[in-house]
Amino acid sequence: MSDPIAHGETHSSPDGTHTKLERHPTGDRSLAAEQVLELREEELVAKRELEELGHVRVRKVIGEKPARLEIEAQSEEVEVEHVPVGQTVTERREPWEEDGVLIVPVYEEQLVVTKRLVLREKLRVRRVGTTRHELFEDTVRRERVVVEDPDNTGLVHELYPTDDQPHTEERPGLLYGLVRKALE
Repeated sequence: MSDPIAHGETHSSPDGTHTKLERHPTGDRSLAAEQVLELREEELVAKRELEELGHVRVRKVIGEKPARLEIEAQSEEVEVEHVPVGQTVTERREPWEEDGVLIVPVYEEQLVVTKRLVLREKLRVRRVGTTRHELFEDTVRRERVVVEDPDNTGLVHELYPTDDQPHTEERPGLLYGLVRKALE
């Protein structure tokens, strides 16, 4: 005689539950039913969407301010001193330098019973340095960027470097690209 319920046999119900029937070692005892339930849980899944909240307008404003620059400019002038000599010489001599002064001989021929060469004068050429103060005034231009938030979203923040913070290179972002396009 065969038993319709074999040891460890599992039956499924239409609602998806499983029933496992087992025979206990003692034949006199009734069958114990074990029910298997599926456990389920819900999870939250994040989904991100971009939503336009407003616009940013970037424009360039050029202001003018007076500027001054005072410099020390040096120049040289030439001072020529005529030194009369009136000495008769036998030959011409090329210019020479003496104690930082260029000596240029100037000759003339004079008609006498005989012709003779007379050193009429010497030119003493010396450099004289002067210093003067010059003032230049002009208007210089300086550009500045104006970032506006016409929709008043409050999402536009400008950061300015301070003298005590070192300048660091950052990867350009969206606002950097907009400013570059506006300035081109």
